Amino acid sequence: MNRQTFLRQMAILSGGVTWGMGSFSGRAFGATPFAVKTRGNVLVIIQLNGGNDGLNTIIPAEDDNYFSKRPDISIKKADALPLANGMYMNPAMTSMKSLYDQGQVAITQSVGYANPNRSHFRATDIWNTGSDSATVWDEGWAGRFLEMQYPDYPVKLPKDPMAIQLGSVESLLFQTDVGRVGTVFEDPNLFYQLVSGSLADTELPPATLAGDELAFLKQIASSSIQYSSVIRDAANKAKNTYTYPNTNLAKQMSIIARLIAGGLETPVYLANIGGFDTHANQKTQHANLWKTISEAVSAFQNDIKNQGLADSVTIMTFSEFGRRVNQNGTQGTDHGTAAPMLFIGNTVRGGLIGANPSLTNLDSNGDLRYNFDYRQVYSTVLRDHLGLDAYKTQSLFKQTFERLPIFRTSPDVLPDVVGMELNPPMPNPVSDLAIVQYVIYKPVLDIKISVHDLQGQAMREVYQGTRSQGTYQLNLSVLGLSRGTYIVRMASSSGLSQHQRLIVQ
Repeated sequence: MNRQTFLRQMAILSGGVTWGMGSFSGRAFGATPFAVKTRGNVLVIIQLNGGNDGLNTIIPAEDDNYFSKRPDISIKKADALPLANGMYMNPAMTSMKSLYDQGQVAITQSVGYANPNRSHFRATDIWNTGSDSATVWDEGWAGRFLEMQYPDYPVKLPKDPMAIQLGSVESLLFQTDVGRVGTVFEDPNLFYQLVSGSLADTELPPATLAGDELAFLKQIASSSIQYSSVIRDAANKAKNTYTYPNTNLAKQMSIIARLIAGGLETPVYLANIGGFDTHANQKTQHANLWKTISEAVSAFQNDIKNQGLADSVTIMTFSEFGRRVNQNGTQGTDHGTAAPMLFIGNTVRGGLIGANPSLTNLDSNGDLRYNFDYRQVYSTVLRDHLGLDAYKTQSLFKQTFERLPIFRTSPDVLPDVVGMELNPPMPNPVSDLAIVQYVIYKPVLDIKISVHDLQGQAMREVYQGTRSQGTYQLNLSVLGLSRGTYIVRMASSSGLSQHQRLIVQ
């Protein structure tokens, strides 16, 4: 944790009075939780460690180039599972194909970024932080999101963990500038047993530099004690309603389902599966991995459906990179670039998103070009599933990224059709002052934002001028407007136009 930030927050909490652990018991941090929130949407991330081969996951089985570049590891059209537009699913993914046929799987094709890194470690850090290839960040994109959602952390702890990872070592995904916001364990009851006999050390730390940091460590220890009971109780409160396969990933997914059904309001979960670094003898190994994922995901979907939770939970897969187009000399593939990402749930539109990967228009290294920047995908998840607004999403990535038609609440067209976006005013209804956010994806000349009545008469001009790419917000005063319904309209000289309803009370 950044020590200055911690001390500043301690001063705010205590009104500037010297603070020490002696005034808090181990459970005291749980005594002043955040206000109880209604259950929101949940994101379950499955990380495919090692670099997933996209071309043998979602297969261009009608492209002759695919077979010529992969004479030994290609999958025949007759064996693969048909999707659409000449693309097929790996034959081991029958459970996933069943979900796809029900409209519960969206596949974003060829996701990557410019100048991709081929190191497992660096590439994983890039995907976990949301940076570009030349920029090193040490905070995870999910961690930054959770820091926005829980601004009082770590002075006050929410009643439920902000993020949960099934595993042993916490991912960079959950790192923030005020510490790590994820809780990591492999089994809820073992985690509870590990700390159940512990008591928080309430002895006053010394008034030294080390004492200040010791106070922080004691707070983290107390949060582990608090959350061990919360996690154990949620896991024991609910039962899985569907039989899961006997695999490690399926066990992780079954625990996540129990925690969600048990009432945890944790918004982000992370599960892991390794083995995707398929440099040799890829064909069978890769198929077995996707069979494991498909069956675990299918069981999870059936389970949360039975529990009445399927409309709020989405699964997202990602890997640090794809594989090369050409097979290597050991019937495998080496580190490559772009690959598909899968989204599973009742929340998604379903189907293929984006053009099929081109096996002829390759980059200078002979690898796949990406259709979509991976931060477009993350921005879509944050805004359309986790409810982050456009302004905060831009600040999280330090750039504006156009969303993709992944969710039912997402734009229903690909980004090249959308030049700008007007978001609903907040608050709405409004009695005095509303905030209007809008996004410019390409430089637009002569933008005009105005308020009209339902007969189309202009009542108020809010903004007129030129904007470069970015996310903006402005204040809209409704003082002087009669009560009723109005239209906020944004139009440009190029003919683009959008509008949102505004209710004045």
